[in-house]
Amino acid sequence: MLMLRLWMIAPLLIGALATTPARSDDASGTAATATATHQAPHKHVRKKAQKTPHQEDMPSRIPVIPPVVTTYDVYVGGIHLLQANILFQEEGNHYRAHVTGGTYGFWHRMFPWDTDLRVAGRLSDDKLLPAQFDTHDTWRSKTKATHLQFMPDGDIIPTFEPPSHDENREQVTKTQRAGALDPISGLLQLLAHTAIDGNCSVTVPIFDGKRLFTITGTDKGNDDIDSEDYGIYSGRARLCDTSFTMVAGDWVDPDNHEKSRFWQKNDHENGREPFHVWLASITPTLPAMPVRLESGSVWGLIVMHLSGWRVATDADLQY
Repeated sequence: MLMLRLWMIAPLLIGALATTPARSDDASGTAATATATHQAPHKHVRKKAQKTPHQEDMPSRIPVIPPVVTTYDVYVGGIHLLQANILFQEEGNHYRAHVTGGTYGFWHRMFPWDTDLRVAGRLSDDKLLPAQFDTHDTWRSKTKATHLQFMPDGDIIPTFEPPSHDENREQVTKTQRAGALDPISGLLQLLAHTAIDGNCSVTVPIFDGKRLFTITGTDKGNDDIDSEDYGIYSGRARLCDTSFTMVAGDWVDPDNHEKSRFWQKNDHENGREPFHVWLASITPTLPAMPVRLESGSVWGLIVMHLSGWRVATDADLQY
């Protein structure tokens, strides 16, 4: 039963990985593996996100980087449960991200879960303006899809396949979700703030199609990552605590409390533990990016490690 519960939190864990690189002048260290070849950004022709009538884009202040693929390993309660690959690309004043992940190794054979998340949008000044967001989650042979369409008036229209029939859940109103970001763009926004302002102290509203919540970053200064850590990076890093607060869309039926356990500190206390995120530059040609993430949970300690990276190839960009 434990593993059946663990796979339920996997989409949120994968989403928490999908963060854009952020500038950190004080963080420096070494990457145990550095196999990427430095090259100019690849040209890739794609459909641009449509600019809404009331929005006037400003030149982006978010640092420009070549398209990068990062790999993260996720441990829950000491179990290597998940692995995710994340592509982030900037081109002009547009961005897109593609996240693929799933249960890892033996656990994938026992509990086959795979996810695919995609977002595309625009960059204006220090802000990310998503246009559309899609997720496809496959558990065994069943697939569920969510599409978020960001409208000119600031509203977000969710659609589900198959149609969602959740009962006893709070409804998120149009007024509440107006101006929120999707889960990936929300985390990108927090990291963009870190890149521009030099700290992660910012609050970002996020709507995932059913729930509205905020993530609030608190800058904790610099810290060191030990060379014995499972990830490829060791050395000085910027530490940022990221807290989640549910705003609307929670379950109201006490019989469904199990579905909300991601938001609990333990079996008897609501309000989940913050994610402790370490940011560092793994090579002089790239700004800082998440290299480690840690949080307590009702399932045990959640730890994510950066386990690989490379500059994206043309094949990576053809999706």
